[in-house]
Amino acid sequence: MHRLRRGPALTAPRTEPEPLPQSWVPRVFNAALALFLLACIAPIVTTFGDHSTLINIYLLVAVVPVLLLVGLCLSSALRPGSLGRAARRARARRQR
Repeated sequence: MHRLRRGPALTAPRTEPEPLPQSWVPRVFNAALALFLLACIAPIVTTFGDHSTLINIYLLVAVVPVLLLVGLCLSSALRPGSLGRAARRARARRQR
C-alpha cells in the first residue's frame, strides 16, 4: 500500500487462519453413511442362502460395490483427506 510521508505501511499484519472448528463433521457423516449402507445391505446378506444360485450371483454383484463404498467411507472417517491425497498421487503417476 501507499505510505503517507515515510510513515508505517497501512497494511494489516498477516495472521494465520484458524482451523475450522467443525473438523468432526466429515468424520461423523462418513461413519454414519457407512452404517446406513451396511443397514441397507444387511437384509440381503442375512437371506443370502435362501435363494437360488443365479439370484445369489446377482445379489453378490449388487453388494460388492456397496461394500467397497462402505470401505471408502470408513477410510475417510478415520483419516479425512487421505482419499483425496491418494487420488492426487495416482493422477501424478499417470501423467508421468
